[in-house]
Amino acid sequence: MTDIQCYSFLIFFVSLISTLLIRSIFFSKPNNSTAGLHLPPTPPALPIIGHLHLLTPSLYKSFHRLSTKYGPLPYLHIGASQCLLVSSASVAAEIFKTHDLAFASRPIFAFVDKLPYGTSGFATAPYGDYWRFMKKLCRSRAVRCEEIERLLRRVSERKDGVVDVGAELMRYTNNVTCRMVMSSRCSEEEGEAERVRELVKESIELAAKMSYGDVLGPLKKLGFWVYGKQAMDVNRRFDELLEKVLKEHEERGNRDDWGEKEGKDLMDMLLEVCQESDSR
Repeated sequence: MTDIQCYSFLIFFVSLISTLLIRSIFFSKPNNSTAGLHLPPTPPALPIIGHLHLLTPSLYKSFHRLSTKYGPLPYLHIGASQCLLVSSASVAAEIFKTHDLAFASRPIFAFVDKLPYGTSGFATAPYGDYWRFMKKLCRSRAVRCEEIERLLRRVSERKDGVVDVGAELMRYTNNVTCRMVMSSRCSEEEGEAERVRELVKESIELAAKMSYGDVLGPLKKLGFWVYGKQAMDVNRRFDELLEKVLKEHEERGNRDDWGEKEGKDLMDMLLEVCQESDSR
């Protein structure tokens, strides 16, 4: 970029931010989605960024301070996004059990329309018939029990008594996911399981970067503009890996344990559903 282009871009960016700041301070209107509602306590917010200034890299410490001061359910503005901070076991039970249907859906990501599968993915599907159907297929109680036993055994066998809880829980989650999808543990050091583990890690890091766009209001698609090419590349590598796993499952589709539910992984179940005449 030439100097003139750089200066022009800087002037445009400063003007845009100034306009948004002035409008938020002097011309702000009540939010139609929250007008008339009796909302939980909320800390004082700053224009545009909301409560972002109250959050530190140690999020759990920031959340603890907020819940201590404003109760078990503070109402926060994270930039242009609104959220509830649940920091009480009793309130969590109300949300996830008593009123679970009201909280079953999730916000639509700003960039979801740019993804190859849109809202058909596990992380982007809205609550509905498709969501409930996929949830039934994703039951993995037997796998989770086995992996919990492995986790507890591995922790108890540590001679030095030092355990990285975060790393162990991440390993447990990855192993459950990989075993559920393709009957392999992601902690194994070779094969598709290791590739899945690396792709999942890269996807989580990339999604965290792109999700920052959701707090930018009118500029919420900026995240995909910056990281879109990388996101499409990760999606392509996922497709290549899953295509290989799919072919392997198709080749062994007539194996003896197909009749046993515990002997199937998610890929087996999806193939079986596709072959049923009444599947949708």
